[in-house]
Amino acid sequence: MLATLARFICAAYSPKGIYTKTFSELRLHLFCKHMAESDKLPPTLGALRQHVLRVHIQATVWGQASIALQDPQLDPLQNGYHKESDGQLKPTMTDALPAPKAIIEMVRCQCKTDCSSARCFCRTKNLSCTDLCQCGSECQNDEDTQNKYETDDDEDGM
Repeated sequence: MLATLARFICAAYSPKGIYTKTFSELRLHLFCKHMAESDKLPPTLGALRQHVLRVHIQATVWGQASIALQDPQLDPLQNGYHKESDGQLKPTMTDALPAPKAIIEMVRCQCKTDCSSARCFCRTKNLSCTDLCQCGSECQNDEDTQNKYETDDDEDGM
């Protein structure tokens, strides 16, 4: 079933005239040829797998909603959820890396501050920091911050 769903998603995300059989091929094609942003890429197979598991639980609950004596519930820990240290259930977003480890290590900074200095690997390569970077929410080199400064400059007439 997951293979069929993967083929469907490949067909839905593939540009016209491009045929890919796997998520990895499609993600690589979109990233390299079209410089797609990470939020516009299809999910990884690991993310899709976890989502399907969570949907299965939800469909099971809804399917039994009108039944007085329901079947035993599925174990959320085996179906797309994990338990946080405080005991709360949280969705497991993926069970795989978003890209090969070599690529992740190659295109991310490991700044402990706001990425405003020349010590930021991404800044020195004229790249915006991405979700893969370890800089966090105070980053001054992410795409949103860059767009804000460009908009401010446009309003000043520069």
